[in-house]
Amino acid sequence: KQWYQRRVRAEKIQFVAAKALSTLSCGAPKHQAKIREAGGVLPLVRMLKGSFSERVLLAVISTLAALSIGLAHTPVKLNQSAIAAGGAIKSLVSLVSGNTNDLVKVQSAYALACITLAHTDNQKLLLKEKFTFTLLIDLLYSSTREVSLGAGRALTTFAYNHIPTQKSIVKGGEIRYEQFIQFLNSDNQEEQGHAAFQVIILARVMTGEDHVVVMAQGIEILYQLLQSSNDLIQELAANNIASLAHTRAGIPAALVSVGAMDTLIELLESPAELVRSSAATAVGYMTFNRGAMRILLTACRRKPELFEILQENLTAGKISDVFIREWEYCLTVGLPSQSVHLVPVEHAVLEVDVGDSSQSTLMNHLKTTTGTIDTPTYGTTVTEDMFDAASTHRYTSASSVMLQ
Repeated sequence: KQWYQRRVRAEKIQFVAAKALSTLSCGAPKHQAKIREAGGVLPLVRMLKGSFSERVLLAVISTLAALSIGLAHTPVKLNQSAIAAGGAIKSLVSLVSGNTNDLVKVQSAYALACITLAHTDNQKLLLKEKFTFTLLIDLLYSSTREVSLGAGRALTTFAYNHIPTQKSIVKGGEIRYEQFIQFLNSDNQEEQGHAAFQVIILARVMTGEDHVVVMAQGIEILYQLLQSSNDLIQELAANNIASLAHTRAGIPAALVSVGAMDTLIELLESPAELVRSSAATAVGYMTFNRGAMRILLTACRRKPELFEILQENLTAGKISDVFIREWEYCLTVGLPSQSVHLVPVEHAVLEVDVGDSSQSTLMNHLKTTTGTIDTPTYGTTVTEDMFDAASTHRYTSASSVMLQ
């Protein structure tokens, strides 16, 4: 009896410790580095092979994933290398193929996606393990919503800014757009936010709907979620937009066209710290788009303290050097007089029924109603070329990865 009680207490301590490390690691570069420097990586990797309860195992897997990826899907290279050096890739592949719990399988696959994100050496190690996407795609169609969304999350992270992996996913099985409709139309805004991001990233490997239609629907949903009254949903939407802002050419322009940049700027003054941080990261990446940069520049000229707020909350991510130079120039020549009457730009709210593929899409709405979006302010014409893989984007940063 005493042995059993000790075992229960140990299990609780392990679970709480793993969950705490996972929470500390999420999007926090300093904590991610400190955990690695303190020698926290190897014990976590070893626990993948031990006999632990499923909740402890899931917490450990979640922590390894959180240690490997930063805000806006930026890789944490040193942590990724340390985790792979400990043998985590082989252990996680075994869990994906051999564990009886589907949730453990999809979480292990997501951890693998995080560990290999933009890390060539780790991607090679994964290939050596003969990992395929067939099982993960099968789990995408699970009747358990958490498993289905988890599989979509893993596939999305694998596919993020990596054409070879997208081709491998296509070989692994069919990803049907209709599977995501239940989440896009969900009353649960968190499910909507995750699904919207997933369909935008996976649009080109999906069947059942044109990729321009799919991406436009996802963008419109994320814009709507930015305006949620729930801080956690605002944070989720802002984080997803930050990730999208440095993916495919044209996505930032589409986000600008629906008014996402204006809303993100408003969220910089949110009373919730995490919302401000997420919004600042998204705004920073969006400044590599000329239209978005002009909107931010105008907002900062009207309200100079916005720039300080942006700087204070931009703990991760990047901001365009061009914007910084433009802002410094504005300070040099002087800001506009407070007496100037400024007329705000109104954005049309366009409703899209994601459950009916016959309905006009966001992109078709924009093209048929106006042809251009706020041309005097944004200078952006919305066309299908925005989502064309062959198109080039003049305003992406040198560090951004473009899908060719």
